[in-house]
Amino acid sequence: MHEIVTLQLGHQANYVGTHFWNAQESYFTYGDEERSDIDHNVHFRPGIGNDGTETFTPRALLYDLKGGFGTLRKINALYEVMEEEDPASQGLWDNGVVTQRQKPIESIQYQKDLEAGVFPPTPLTASEIRYWSDYNRIYYHPRSSVQIDEYELNSGIQPFEGYGLGQELFKGMNREHELLDRDFRLFAEECDAMQGIQIFTSTDDAWAGFAGQYISELRDEYGKVGICTWGLERGERVARDKQIGRTVTLATALSTIASASDIFTPLRIPPAVLPGCLTIDTTSQWHNSALLAAAIETATLPTRLHARAGGMGRISELASLLNVSGNQRIAMLSMSVVSGPEKSTNEDDDERVRLPKLSAITDETRIECSWDNNAAKPWRHRKKEHIFAEANVSRGFDEDEEEEAEDSDRAEDSYEEQPIISRLTNSTAFPVVDSFPHIFPTIGDRNSNGIEYAAVNTRLITSTAVIERVKAIKDVVSFRVGVDEREALLNDLGEIVDGYQHGWNSDSDDDDD
Repeated sequence: MHEIVTLQLGHQANYVGTHFWNAQESYFTYGDEERSDIDHNVHFRPGIGNDGTETFTPRALLYDLKGGFGTLRKINALYEVMEEEDPASQGLWDNGVVTQRQKPIESIQYQKDLEAGVFPPTPLTASEIRYWSDYNRIYYHPRSSVQIDEYELNSGIQPFEGYGLGQELFKGMNREHELLDRDFRLFAEECDAMQGIQIFTSTDDAWAGFAGQYISELRDEYGKVGICTWGLERGERVARDKQIGRTVTLATALSTIASASDIFTPLRIPPAVLPGCLTIDTTSQWHNSALLAAAIETATLPTRLHARAGGMGRISELASLLNVSGNQRIAMLSMSVVSGPEKSTNEDDDERVRLPKLSAITDETRIECSWDNNAAKPWRHRKKEHIFAEANVSRGFDEDEEEEAEDSDRAEDSYEEQPIISRLTNSTAFPVVDSFPHIFPTIGDRNSNGIEYAAVNTRLITSTAVIERVKAIKDVVSFRVGVDEREALLNDLGEIVDGYQHGWNSDSDDDDD
């Protein structure tokens, strides 16, 4: 069934992952509804609840610090059992037992409405979102949630920062529990033919070290399984010393996580430059993570589509496509959202939404989700880069428009002489569920389940643009890292740069050097 197991390492990762899973839940169809193009077995596992009913929960592991899970219950309504106290359990102790319980975090109204079956639920606002669990719509298996008790979320006394801190945390926990056996193996052994592992992780705090060790263990145990890692970097302005510390952590993450992954895509939270068609609060984790989740969910769409819908591509195949020379594991992600929807007036269309043409995607709507040194410049005036490979996914469009749209893109794109290596066009639009903020245009009205849709295009590429960013990171490492670690780290970063220079000499190479 080509299953994918997902790891979410850290609070930022869980913000993005929650949007991802809410979108997956919306693809389920019931009764007489039209069959979905999505193969749910890729990301969901069947099971049996405590009351004997069938369950379908994500193949996912969610790691977070103490206090990070918010209102999410480890034992949810699918698995809870009403237990009566056994008098014999008190043994010989007859002086009574005093139980002290921490006051639970109160759910926001949106969650209360979901639990009560109120439809539509109370709309969410950025100001009321405190945790990623506030907008979660999914039931997880009890073993999906793993709380790290050694550290507390947003602690001012012992902040969870620095690659080494996360690395040592994993090593300590692994010595005590063997984390792959305790946590991961349950989900892996349920798979008939696991195609890959998808990982969301922060890469500029201690979660980078935790992820680096985790991925190393996974690579040793599951050497032939494709690993796709989405690395999240904080983009807000901080003091210079703190920013340098984050850059050093990122440098170490590139030398470990990127090298052990089949494909590694850095993502900036939030992107530095955003088009005017977006209505986004860049201070809101809910908004920022929604934008990135829409891009990730679209870019990976081929891995979960049924074969009849043009899917069943594997993570390893995507990595092979993008990694042309064998040393190009870092990819860049951008997305576009089409505006200007029309509602069909043809009665024979049964009030379907008329899907816009791909030619509506312009440079002004493109959102650079990854490293974006040239993002402030118009596309045609940016520093020249060579694109080695590209995987393009367009969703919410009629498939019969693909050829016309491809010709239009080639005519308008600043890289028109470069061939598009892979393109998928599918009519399954991105589902803007009620837990998703209203940050970009949608096509048509909400359906009977309260879902709107967005036409989205993503572009996942490997290009020489990586060189400039990695060189800037090397400059920081060269004067901020101790002698003992500096040489090895600079060598690793230098090998990344060499991988993107091999076989290509751009006009700007002399300037870079």
